[in-house]
Amino acid sequence: MTGIQKCIVALAALVLAGCGPKAEQWVDVQAAAGRQAQGELILDVREADDYKEFHIPNSMNVPFGRLSSRLAELEPYKGKTIMLIDHAEQRAPRALEQLQKAGFTQVLVVKGGIAEWKAAGLPLEKLDMQLPPQQ
Repeated sequence: MTGIQKCIVALAALVLAGCGPKAEQWVDVQAAAGRQAQGELILDVREADDYKEFHIPNSMNVPFGRLSSRLAELEPYKGKTIMLIDHAEQRAPRALEQLQKAGFTQVLVVKGGIAEWKAAGLPLEKLDMQLPPQQ
């Protein structure tokens, strides 16, 4: 590697080190389920078709690609905790950054996403039917 390439790699590492959720901004699926039971919002940022296939009961769906245009819908939750979930932690961290830039201060990312939720046997529903927990 040339000196310039080393500098670019070092700069990229510094920039990326500050990106992404901090340790306290992650919540595991069991804790997220408990917090949701106490009234906190789970915001599913998967695509609408994925959400229709199966989702967490009483969660809200705002696909990541539409998040910026639908921020007004989330205004009532601005001072409350929002737990973001996606398929497997791909979009939720970016959604966290977007919500923080919009002034949302209590945003968390669910570790492992909906894949981990499903693996843990936590409740899911499909359209209007509730799926039994997996054994």
